[in-house]
Amino acid sequence: MLSGVEPALARLAEAEQVVDELGDDRLRARIAYQRANIHGRVGDLASAWDGLEGAVRRLDAFTERERCSVHLSRGMLAFELLRPQEALESFAEAARLAHDLGGGAQEFMARHNEGYAAYLLGDIPRSLADMADAETIEADVFKGPARLDRGRVLLEAGLVKEAVEALETGVADLSADGHDQIRAEFELELARAHRLLGHLDLATAAAESARETYGHIGATAWAAKAVLVGLLVDLARQRRRPGVRPQDVPGTTPTPDRQSAPSDLDDSARAVARGAAATADRLAETATELGDSELADSARVVAAQALLLAGEVEGAQTRLLSLERVSTGSLSDELDAAAVTAMTLVAAGEPVPARRLLVRASRRLAAGQEGSASLDLRTARAVHGARLAELDLELAVPRGSAAVLDALDRWRSATDRLPSLGRPDDEELAALTEQLRGIRGQLRGETDPAVVRELDEHASRLERQIRDRDWALSRSGGAAHAAPVRVRDARAHLVDVDRDHVWFFRHRDRLGAVGIVGGRATLRDLMPIGRAAELAQRVRVDLRAAATHHLGPLAGAVWSSLRSSAAELDDTLLRPWRSERGLVVVSCPEVSALPWALLPSMRGRPFTVAPSLTSFARRGLAPRSGDATPGRAADVHVSVGPGVPRASAEGQAIVGTWGAVARLVQPSRRDELVAALARPGIVHVAAHGTHQVESPLFSSLVLHDGPVFAHELQPTGVRADHVVLSACEVGLTAPRPGHESLGLALSLLSLGARSVVAAVAPVPDDVAATTMTRHHELLSTGLPSDEALARAVAETDDVAAAFLNLGGQHRP
Repeated sequence: MLSGVEPALARLAEAEQVVDELGDDRLRARIAYQRANIHGRVGDLASAWDGLEGAVRRLDAFTERERCSVHLSRGMLAFELLRPQEALESFAEAARLAHDLGGGAQEFMARHNEGYAAYLLGDIPRSLADMADAETIEADVFKGPARLDRGRVLLEAGLVKEAVEALETGVADLSADGHDQIRAEFELELARAHRLLGHLDLATAAAESARETYGHIGATAWAAKAVLVGLLVDLARQRRRPGVRPQDVPGTTPTPDRQSAPSDLDDSARAVARGAAATADRLAETATELGDSELADSARVVAAQALLLAGEVEGAQTRLLSLERVSTGSLSDELDAAAVTAMTLVAAGEPVPARRLLVRASRRLAAGQEGSASLDLRTARAVHGARLAELDLELAVPRGSAAVLDALDRWRSATDRLPSLGRPDDEELAALTEQLRGIRGQLRGETDPAVVRELDEHASRLERQIRDRDWALSRSGGAAHAAPVRVRDARAHLVDVDRDHVWFFRHRDRLGAVGIVGGRATLRDLMPIGRAAELAQRVRVDLRAAATHHLGPLAGAVWSSLRSSAAELDDTLLRPWRSERGLVVVSCPEVSALPWALLPSMRGRPFTVAPSLTSFARRGLAPRSGDATPGRAADVHVSVGPGVPRASAEGQAIVGTWGAVARLVQPSRRDELVAALARPGIVHVAAHGTHQVESPLFSSLVLHDGPVFAHELQPTGVRADHVVLSACEVGLTAPRPGHESLGLALSLLSLGARSVVAAVAPVPDDVAATTMTRHHELLSTGLPSDEALARAVAETDDVAAAFLNLGGQHRP
């Protein structure tokens, strides 16, 4: 190649003549491989592929180490040719060969690239698993590109905060000199992540830094990608301008039949939007000249967004009509394009095709959840559907209650976690979890601040490692497919169980709700969203204070504030429905974790807090194999933890209530509780509980041999009919981007429990023991779980209102 491609190919032709004379197919395969390398270096990818395929057909011509190189080359070329399945196959074989040969560097490269190929195919669990496997391989190689790829995959998975952490760590590990290209790539991905999180200033800074570096090194296409991200951030900033309401932007208007009503943005904002569109148009032209159709389409989508914001609907339509691709392997890109297209259709007065597009997009999001047994991964990807869900609701509100209920349930169901299939036990995960258990045990007895800080940092490191392993293992299982429930069937189920329903949602700056009372649906606008959030937060804070029972002279003020806030919420949220039946409540983040029984009209009234209407119905309609036979009481398992004075007496009282079918396990151990949760029946746990805000899958219940973490329940799943958690705060959830949440009680529901009783605030031990014992007494008489809990709470202390019946009803 020193004299150019033509002389090199001429010499290969001479060699081929010799090989033909000799009739040696093994040498012919080696020449094909060399020819592929030459064509690849000069950009003739099709000829390079033909050469590699010739080499692959006669792999016996190569040594094992050479075969590994052939597969690595084929995999990299498959990337360039946008053939990820062939890349996956080649990298998997290269990794196998390298492992057998003990080639650390080649194995690392092959295994990591296998993961990236899985990402391009949309298999996020396998991608994270392969990348995690690669990190365990000792190899003296530069790992910057691998860490960048991992950040990209985390971002696509919807694990945005985790992606930011991984990307910032990768940047910090780069040396001060050199690595300009990869540093810019890190910055570009950080810009995308910060935009998703709403950190617009950070996103702008990262995008501009990436653009400058790409421009300096002459990477034109990459610089264009950085400019596009910067444009998207600018557009988001314009939407946030004071005085700009959602209805001011075509595509989010409540009157979708208007053609292209001018935006109420001021002249400067419209100028920014038009300037962004012009820049995006130029980038589309540049990308087309470079032969990069994916970049060109991304630029056209950005141009359409900008023109839509400026009120120029026809221009937006023109850009979208010129899109070349129909689908990509990226769920986030597909949903982004779908959102812009749907908004443009609405602004053009075509709401019906827009609604059809939104339905298809919700199914695409649901499909993107499949194939993962990890609750972490299954909740995270909802962030990519948030804009579409908001638009769907915007279109539904003018059409009435039935349309709103359909829209809300459509997106909630798309991300509702179904029971997971079991996955094999994993020694590495078990060892890491055991270490975390030990650290948590040390923390409970430690008082030295320096030691506590060190133990906290160690626990955080272990939690990160456990999450990594959890993602890696998610490909070993998969989501079970529960029978779908239609909204109309769910409404019929409400009548069957004599319950009404209220679903609260945020619409612009208001709290709205759709209610089903006596089988009839009604849509209401209730109150300013800020006021609702303020009152709900005040109730939560006051209840925590009231639960201490050591308020002294402050008790009157705390309870007065608590009752005043509860009364205002009751008057605004519940009384307008004029419902006297039990309720099924679906809340939104602003009014989540409310002790509903404290609201005056809810005292003694049965209610269930459910993820969605169809989720509630599914738990009541779908029988499961192995459930208790009709007429036979289900088994009752009781576990009690250490350090809870009334736990043992509480457990004995519950066993006395249920009789021969009940069993108190004391001292209670983790494996026995996990096994009890995995079979039908009733499970009661009286123990100290912890809700982890930052890492909700590490929320736990403390038994005699240590804490049981939420993530530990994933391998076996949960089949218990009714789980009662007599513990503090384990009914809380931690919000995630995309209106998803995680926590211990919600994990139990997501893994298959029919119903869960759990508290959303601290509860004194004596109050918890009295309330839960009474709950079981009433449950054993045949009352459904929501009614049994409502009566038990009404008969004891007001702070017992922290206990909620979650998910569905259990009817013994």
